[in-house]
Amino acid sequence: MLFRKNSIKKGYKQHQKKAEQLVDNPKRLEALVKKITPKVLANKNKLAEIWNDLHLLLSLTKSWYKGEYRQISKKTMIIITASFLYFLSPIDLIPDFIFGLGILDDAIVLKYVISTLDKELRQYKNWLDSSSKEKDSPI
Repeated sequence: MLFRKNSIKKGYKQHQKKAEQLVDNPKRLEALVKKITPKVLANKNKLAEIWNDLHLLLSLTKSWYKGEYRQISKKTMIIITASFLYFLSPIDLIPDFIFGLGILDDAIVLKYVISTLDKELRQYKNWLDSSSKEKDSPI
């Protein structure tokens, strides 16, 4: 593996405290999602392998700060938020200014978080699918 699990954990720890503060503040969490979106879109090709799940993470975060979905733990939201902060950080294991490689460690961290939270993401997806069916229902 290019990056060891310890490197990923170290990157997470650097952003954990700020993530804890953001999770408790819907406006700041919303601002983080708005800030991360352009970087996600700009790197669509490099994030192709995790594209759908990354969108699910962003959607889950939006549902959390809007108070629509709270069936996950605060700890899980802190993990997601810390991974977003890592993704936004220009200085990490591979600095973003290194053309072509700067996004690599960010994608690996996001992929790790996605794989770790697979069960929670599937539960959220099921909730999302069922809640949109309810909205579309004429009854």
